[in-house]
Amino acid sequence: MDIGDEDVIIGLDWLREHNPEVDWERGSLCLSRCPEACPAHWKASKPVETKARDTEGKEGKDATYTYSQQLAEQEYQKKEIRPVEEIVPKQYHKYLRMFSKEASERLPDHGPYDHAIELVPDARMFHSKVYPLSPSEQVELDKFINENLAKGYIQELKSPMSSLFFFVKKKDGSLRPVQDYQQLNDITIKNRYPLLLVSDLMGRLKKAKYFTKLDIHWGYNNVRIKTGDEWKAAFVTNQGLFEPNVMFFGLANSPSTFSALMNDIFKDLIILGKVTIYLDDILIFTNDIEEHRTLVREVLKRLAERDLFCKPEKCEFEQPKVEYLGVLVSENRVGMDPVKVKGIAAWPVPQNASDVRKFRGFANFYRRFIKDFSAVCKPLDRLTGNAP
Repeated sequence: MDIGDEDVIIGLDWLREHNPEVDWERGSLCLSRCPEACPAHWKASKPVETKARDTEGKEGKDATYTYSQQLAEQEYQKKEIRPVEEIVPKQYHKYLRMFSKEASERLPDHGPYDHAIELVPDARMFHSKVYPLSPSEQVELDKFINENLAKGYIQELKSPMSSLFFFVKKKDGSLRPVQDYQQLNDITIKNRYPLLLVSDLMGRLKKAKYFTKLDIHWGYNNVRIKTGDEWKAAFVTNQGLFEPNVMFFGLANSPSTFSALMNDIFKDLIILGKVTIYLDDILIFTNDIEEHRTLVREVLKRLAERDLFCKPEKCEFEQPKVEYLGVLVSENRVGMDPVKVKGIAAWPVPQNASDVRKFRGFANFYRRFIKDFSAVCKPLDRLTGNAP
């Protein structure tokens, strides 16, 4: 059948089954109302531009919310809610303020690690259109705007550039806000600051007996955007145009900026070989309990000095075993996280080469635990054209 210059023709039966949200002006489809069996329920839903109306180029890669994160959040939601005083051991109660959600909701000060957004020479300005929202998404947008205006994280403005703003649905049905910075990232000069290699870390961790894990509250939001660069990260909504005063997820170089900040704060402890940091996850690991407590206090002291806070429900103290960066670590043992293994086993059947690549990439994280991993995966690689 000749379909001319179009990529696909969508049938009425398919439209009835999936009931997509259609923006006729922009020529986009959003698969947010699919039946339960549809793969769209486990993939992030975002606009699909048609060739005829794609006036803004690529609207971004797959939403930055990953299947791995969905699994982690599902497991986290099963945890019993406890008061901060119970989560944080008494020997650290001197720093209880560092676990206060209310205290953490402040606009951070400017500092030497403000996030600069440097554009390539002759960068072309771009402007995104307002993305249509469902009633439930509108409620979440109003909440997001009001909360972030109150904290000073965003402010209204006029800007020659704007990025798309929309929501992706999480496994529990709640909505995650997304600023799609792909077009901005394409014209941003990249900072190649090195991040921690998980493989380099495992050998050191398995020799420890005691583990404490701290999660930095608000993550990237703890870093201000460099004065004068805020307008470049503006995003557009049906409530107007807003620029961020702090870093948001998805900006190019955000991991590098945050890693540089954390490494500066804890450089000597990292060199000591008993503290490691990956973005906003801090792990303290020792053989001796008294040394362990001394190090935990020192880490909390430095966080307090930098006005950085921890999310208590995601912290663990003086444990013989913890999950860190997708693996379970205990004395003389590094193993696979059962939650991740369950996710791999329950992965929906891939529908195309892109789905196969996503599964392959997720499973690849555990290749060190699987004998002859490359040989096992060769049939999958053939499906994507990456193997003979």
